[in-house]
Amino acid sequence: MDRPRRTTPPSRKLATEREHVAAKRTVKRRQTTEAHDGKRLEIIEHCATLFDKVGYHKASMQMLADEVGLGKPTLYHYFPSKLSILYAIHETHIRALLDGLEIHDGETRDPIVLLRSACVDILRQIADHPGYVRAFMDHYGDLEGKMRAAIRARRIEYFDRVVGIITEGIESGRLRRCDPTVTAYGFLGMCNWAYKWYPPMAAERTPEEMADALCQPFFEGLAIPG
Repeated sequence: MDRPRRTTPPSRKLATEREHVAAKRTVKRRQTTEAHDGKRLEIIEHCATLFDKVGYHKASMQMLADEVGLGKPTLYHYFPSKLSILYAIHETHIRALLDGLEIHDGETRDPIVLLRSACVDILRQIADHPGYVRAFMDHYGDLEGKMRAAIRARRIEYFDRVVGIITEGIESGRLRRCDPTVTAYGFLGMCNWAYKWYPPMAAERTPEEMADALCQPFFEGLAIPG
């Protein structure tokens, strides 16, 4: 004798359908967000290039829209002002550097390796996104209010992380005794100033090669032999 078929209660069937609809909406929102974020990155890449060509103050929203290949109303859809584009450039650059520190910190505790990796990250940003770095270095003072405060906090966070690497290296006996703060200023000044001279050389010398050449004299003054 055949067993009676089990039927799904209407309430459960309705709940399942709602879950499927919700899942589809979540996927669609994620795809929309990713597409939007991708377009924003494309826009700031073009805008950083224009800032590098003509200067931040000379670039108008119309010029930026033309550089990106968008109508000005569409550009305003993504960014309400030129200042917001400048802020996005700053945020993208410093986030890349902070993310790099986080990744390297999970791979090793050797202070020399960590500092070299930080230098490579900075040089790679200079090689791949020279407009970002020039805007970051030359136009920080043009940020205003909460935007400037937010970027200042991220810059301090990055600097403190580098000071921490040096301090830990001294305490572990891997680095000579020195003033960690002053040493961090010297190290980052050396790396960051490369935005003035490294871009024309980037096609011939990789960030890794340049980091080795740049850091060797600095590290030989820090590391304890043996």
